[in-house]
Amino acid sequence: MRGKALIALMMSLFVLAGLGLALAQEEGLKIADAVICTAVTDRTPEGAGESFPADVGELFCFTRVTGAKGEVKIKHLWYQGDNLLAEVELNVKSANWRTWSSKNIEATRKGAWKVEVQDADGNILKTLNFTIE
Repeated sequence: MRGKALIALMMSLFVLAGLGLALAQEEGLKIADAVICTAVTDRTPEGAGESFPADVGELFCFTRVTGAKGEVKIKHLWYQGDNLLAEVELNVKSANWRTWSSKNIEATRKGAWKVEVQDADGNILKTLNFTIE
């Protein structure tokens, strides 16, 4: 019985140590730059804005993340109004990392949009609001 209790204790400590590492990795996670844009060329956003025509076709959410210690994940959640239309998980592999996701925009999807940038635990790091006219 004592052996099982020791194993359970060791497993609990291992899990807690892993959680502490994950928290330490995300503690300094910051969104240094984030824009909605019409293209990303050579890891650089192009056509950034807050309002886009209905026939834009496709938009990108470009994000530069700083402060990651080791590899972590972030998510881009694309909303039209309050309706979640897409959730994209992205890897962040260094302390200064550029990444992006894209969303096809149908011409009938006019109105208020947003992209929430979240950490792996669902904490909102940044919200980008934009309009399809």
